Amino acid sequence: VIVEAEHRKVRMGDNVTLSCALKSPMDVLQVTWQKDSEESRVNIATYSKLNGLKIHKPYEDRMNFTSLELNRTSITFWDTRMDDSGCYKCLFNAYPLGPISGDTCLSVFGLNASVHYNISEDHLIAICHADGLPEPTITWTNLFNSTPTQTTIKRKNGVVSITSQLEIHNIQSISAQDLTCRVSNTNEKIELPVKVKGEEGSSLLWLVIIVVILVVVIVLIMLFWRRPTCRRS
Repeated sequence: VIVEAEHRKVRMGDNVTLSCALKSPMDVLQVTWQKDSEESRVNIATYSKLNGLKIHKPYEDRMNFTSLELNRTSITFWDTRMDDSGCYKCLFNAYPLGPISGDTCLSVFGLNASVHYNISEDHLIAICHADGLPEPTITWTNLFNSTPTQTTIKRKNGVVSITSQLEIHNIQSISAQDLTCRVSNTNEKIELPVKVKGEEGSSLLWLVIIVVILVVVIVLIMLFWRRPTCRRS
């Protein structure tokens, strides 16, 4: 088997095609694509003239065969995700030789991140999580005299997951501008501010106060403008 693209690289969200071709024509009954997972190899797509094509879950809506020749096979991913990264095997079930296989790998470069917090016993715990390829880094704009703890998981497909946890005891010192999680790798940067609900409520209260003051001012202006008019009439 000749693998036409041994290692494809693509940005997250783009389309990409993986291909395999036999060096010489054979009597192929079925073509199967498999993906190496963390623990095993799973079927993701099969095609034969007898049974047609089948795309397995969870790929039905974002992957399909783009070549239905039995001696040459191609699959295309739409809107790629980072978890599409990994190695794939194409299996040609040929008669009378049996299965003939080739391997190709895919790297989907990207960065996903999220931040959330919990308040317990008058202290705040902020947790920032990032998945990236290449490996991401996490920093905080303000540590508030605390030291964050960090865990790193390097997955088989190359994607690295990092979680940073910051515990802050002086909640009153935090504002939306004071605490931000910064996530980056060699390709992208993301900033995620920590917005405490108390601050959102305070902002809403000030907005209500300003609206009430404006309404009162408008009413007073209208009353003042109407009084001379009433006297003349």
